[in-house]
Amino acid sequence: MIAERARAIAIAYVVSDLAITAGAFFVAHAIRGLVGTSLSDDWLGPVHPFDRYVPLLLVILPLWWVVFSAVGLYGRRSARAIRTEVARLARAITISGLVLAFIIFALRLVYVSRPVILLFLVLDGLLIEIGRGAVRRFVLGTSVRRHVLVAGARDDAIATVAQLEALRDWGVDVVGLISDGSWTDDGTGAHRVLGGFRDIPSIVQHLVVDEVIVVPGRASAEQLRDLEPIFLQLEELGIVFRVLINFLPRSVSDVSFDTVGSMPVLTFSTAPRDEVLLVVRRFADVILSAVALVLLSPLFLAIAIGIRLSSRGPVLFRQIRCGLNGRPFVFLKFRSMYPDADRLKASLKPFNEMDGPAFKMKRDPRVTAFGRVLRRTSFDELPQLWNILKGDMSFVGPRPAVVEEVERYEPWQRRRLSMKPGLTCLWQVSGRNELTFDEWMRLDLEYIDNWSLWLDIKIAFKTVPAVLFGRGAR
Repeated sequence: MIAERARAIAIAYVVSDLAITAGAFFVAHAIRGLVGTSLSDDWLGPVHPFDRYVPLLLVILPLWWVVFSAVGLYGRRSARAIRTEVARLARAITISGLVLAFIIFALRLVYVSRPVILLFLVLDGLLIEIGRGAVRRFVLGTSVRRHVLVAGARDDAIATVAQLEALRDWGVDVVGLISDGSWTDDGTGAHRVLGGFRDIPSIVQHLVVDEVIVVPGRASAEQLRDLEPIFLQLEELGIVFRVLINFLPRSVSDVSFDTVGSMPVLTFSTAPRDEVLLVVRRFADVILSAVALVLLSPLFLAIAIGIRLSSRGPVLFRQIRCGLNGRPFVFLKFRSMYPDADRLKASLKPFNEMDGPAFKMKRDPRVTAFGRVLRRTSFDELPQLWNILKGDMSFVGPRPAVVEEVERYEPWQRRRLSMKPGLTCLWQVSGRNELTFDEWMRLDLEYIDNWSLWLDIKIAFKTVPAVLFGRGAR
């Protein structure tokens, strides 16, 4: 119903946005060419033929798609976020423009006219919003209004009708109610009762009905089995049959429908499951970690030398940590402690300054002098770029937990393992060790419940000042 139309609009948005972006780029270049007088050339610089700009346009289109996805303009709810769309679009254009400017500067594309780019960004933002309005009018205007029959227990059926009435702008009309046999029409409702469950096949043949929504009583979910003959008849008639799952407990889980073979499956998940966005995230992880490993290799060498000169022992610290849903992996850090640090941990437990299963301590005697510098700058975390490249971690996500700590988690705290661990997270930009263990866990769950590519980008940018000022670092 609404989800299908929202999905259609979201797909149309992608096509429309990219087509308009390409058109706006061409128009901006054409307008700049029309004012190419000697005076404007003196002030604005010359404008080169459009064919020289084509390679840049081939970079712009995928860049726009990634950034627009990151800010939520192509997500599952993008078609519903009409009120906030302008703000999100302005944010997306701004971010895309800054990234584009960096690319032009980094690649030294001196032929690119700055007025062309500025005019393109302004035109693109305006035309995309106009185009999205046209997409909504076209998709919703050409869609046949859906006539819906609501069947079930009185209170639940009336509540469902109220929800559907709020969706009239999406082309939904309620044509009547069907009683589950526990109530009758008292004539006070906005929609009359047309019969009982057994009357549904006859009613849909005499009225224009596109969908039947059954709202079973919360205490009588077993009645769904009795509806099997009606479901089969509606299937034969080509009528959409939906069941409201109000008989299950309410939760924060995302609910979706799938199939295993030919068997229908209802899925509840609190972890992000948008495969497209997760693939984009993984692609960014691979590219950025590979580039960072190459660019930072001189720093890696300098740190390795500093570690070897400051104390005996290996350069890297290796430890088994818990990854996605508890998957064990070898976690890497630059060694910041003396080699016998693990043996001394038990004797230092009385000095633990973190509540819960985690161990944190100011002025930890196991940390070397050079190790304190590494920890203060967070340089000790840099080898985790290899973990990211391998796929054990991501740039942003809950910090990977020590196995012994996970074994002491409370049940609600284990949900933080439902997302791939990261190099940085909300905890790291919110005070780190200045927070209690429960606050740390709740921040991780808040991140999981509200995850988006845009949230990852914001956390990544906030990590820079948090590292520079060393807030909460130990």
